[in-house]
Amino acid sequence: MNILFVNNFRGRGGGEEFLRDLLPGLLQKGVTVGLVCRPGTPLEEMFRHTAVTVHAISRSGWGALTSVFTIARIIQEGNYGIVNIQRGHDIIQSWIAAFFSRKSPLLAYTVQVPEFRRSPFLLNRMRAIITVSRYIQERLVSYRSSLSSRTTVINYGIDTSVLTHNSTKKGFLKTKYSLPEKTKIIGTVGDLWKNQIEFLDALLNIRMEFPDARFALVASEIGIGQIDEFKIRAESLGLSDAILWIGRLSKDKMSSFYADIDIAVSTHRNEGFGIWILEALAMGKPVVAFDAGGVRDPLDGCPSGVLVNGTAGEMARQIIEIFHDKERYNTMATSGLKWVEERFTNKQMIQNYYQYFHELAR
Repeated sequence: MNILFVNNFRGRGGGEEFLRDLLPGLLQKGVTVGLVCRPGTPLEEMFRHTAVTVHAISRSGWGALTSVFTIARIIQEGNYGIVNIQRGHDIIQSWIAAFFSRKSPLLAYTVQVPEFRRSPFLLNRMRAIITVSRYIQERLVSYRSSLSSRTTVINYGIDTSVLTHNSTKKGFLKTKYSLPEKTKIIGTVGDLWKNQIEFLDALLNIRMEFPDARFALVASEIGIGQIDEFKIRAESLGLSDAILWIGRLSKDKMSSFYADIDIAVSTHRNEGFGIWILEALAMGKPVVAFDAGGVRDPLDGCPSGVLVNGTAGEMARQIIEIFHDKERYNTMATSGLKWVEERFTNKQMIQNYYQYFHELAR
């Protein structure tokens, strides 16, 4: 089975972390794996010295035109029977390339965000559509009910072995910011377009019970308008000193972040899934999130999670109750790893994709 993945994203987000785990796993199962990406991107660097055949193709200038024919040649010479398109803006390029290749590969589109490519013509060209959560599947089918029969949900998975709580050094946040040992730290991951501003109202209520509580954000502090809005709102509420700007962290430092926070919160109401939520759960951190979006897949029924119906005030109430109830907190903290290991490991994800592709290629 030969599969070509197409992802022309310039940066590194959840979709790229997903490929970092999936592609080596498919290789181990005997799949021949190719990857089309832009040159000089994190994806090219990630797989440069691996058994994945990397095709770094420029899409700038004339490359926007010639790349179609280059990919067609790659499909033909690599004898790729499946082309898995990772982002909506790659559909047109991949579809045309598949046509010119004269190999008639099966086109599969993995939808990782709720704002998918809304083109009935292009979506109907896809033999299969994979969504990373039930939420995205529901949105897709509500947009085009005819896609229901060819749409399948395959959740993300993570390698829990690299997130073992006992082997991770604790204390870097409290040391860095000179915080007292008993300071409550509430953490979140993701740049500020994910509605973190709404949590400021919750934080105001939480600090009435826990005056030293801090909100730690693994996010960039520059670059988008939502950051300025967040800072202005925090200042107006008197919370500027309660915000810990962590910046973006490498994978090896994320476990230290999780080790130092007490509770993780997700404020985004339109999240595709949220890989980082699995990581927080595996690290023994209770997760509180709004009952909306793809976060419901990892948190629905989870003994370590709370899905909040309502406003930031209700989220604050839930967090305060968890902090006050030590027995409940400890139960939640010790349940997360088992929950993830039973449902959301990268081994399960790889096996699910392997079986799916195998059946698709029949």
